[in-house]
Amino acid sequence: MSYGKFLDEVGQYYQERKKSNLSEQSWEQNRDDTRDKWIEQKRYSELIAFIHENWDSGQWDEFFEPLEKNLIENKLEKEFIKFWKGLLRIRVNDFWTYLKYYKESGNRYQNWTERISNQKTLIKDGIDRFKKGLSIFNNATEITKLNSILDNVNTLEKPRPKKTTDKRKIDEELFWQLIELNRKKSEDKIDFIENLSNQLEEFKPTEIKKFERTFLTKCQELNRWEIWALAYIARRGCGDDAFDYFKAWVISKGKKTFKDIKTLTIPNLKQHFDEDPQLEEMFYLSENVYENKTGELMSPVRVKKQKLSGKEWKEENLEKEFPEIWKIFEHKKTAPNTVYN
Repeated sequence: MSYGKFLDEVGQYYQERKKSNLSEQSWEQNRDDTRDKWIEQKRYSELIAFIHENWDSGQWDEFFEPLEKNLIENKLEKEFIKFWKGLLRIRVNDFWTYLKYYKESGNRYQNWTERISNQKTLIKDGIDRFKKGLSIFNNATEITKLNSILDNVNTLEKPRPKKTTDKRKIDEELFWQLIELNRKKSEDKIDFIENLSNQLEEFKPTEIKKFERTFLTKCQELNRWEIWALAYIARRGCGDDAFDYFKAWVISKGKKTFKDIKTLTIPNLKQHFDEDPQLEEMFYLSENVYENKTGELMSPVRVKKQKLSGKEWKEENLEKEFPEIWKIFEHKKTAPNTVYN
């Protein structure tokens, strides 16, 4: 999706320059100017997705250097980690694929030896750059993980997953059971993330990915303007990212909360809001558990996207359009610095 959108905007930029009688530029320069525009507009997720889809042969590193620099300078650690993990996932997966083909060929083809050597260099260079940024963020945990990945690549030995003690298959019913069990025994939502992570690590890697797929599917089911209005009213403000974290929080509260909020069952709503309705950590939970379990980076889990449904609203009309929800949270006028985004 980001691929087509980026290329469309490169074309639009070319047409705009032409209409303005500006000097003609190469496609590469128009591409780089569009990249810089996306960075300026803070469209980090879209640009990262575009790069992950298209730009990891190693010869295009200079294209994403401005993004990498911007993420570090603006202290966007999560975006920086997401960016480099995606690149390394591709590089490491390609490495194991090349090694597999080389072994299956009976070591007969010299070109596979060169490919493996080049890919190893590409991984090492990527890890060095990743670690340099992580050092700035003082993230020793991620650096340790990278050292482990590099050791596996250098020894040509794929990491073996930790022992699986729970043989169950994760379907939607078990998904909710795991959520609710760990919520019940946790003191707060951070404790919940830790407890759920520990239990999920007992499952097979394929089941961890099933958990992630169910989670992302449930997030999509909450893609409605009315639910975003609830999040906005409850938090006195809610931007795009905050709405994602709100949906993750809803799921973390269990099946009953999910159902009440999905259906906007007014009489039941207030009882669920006993903490700040945000839980960004849910978006990294399965990935982190998978890495701890296998020593490998988890490949992306894709689900069918659902566009926002319902009637779009404007901030200034929320009280009028959603009077019942507004009344539940008994809003009073607040100073600007008390608004959450």
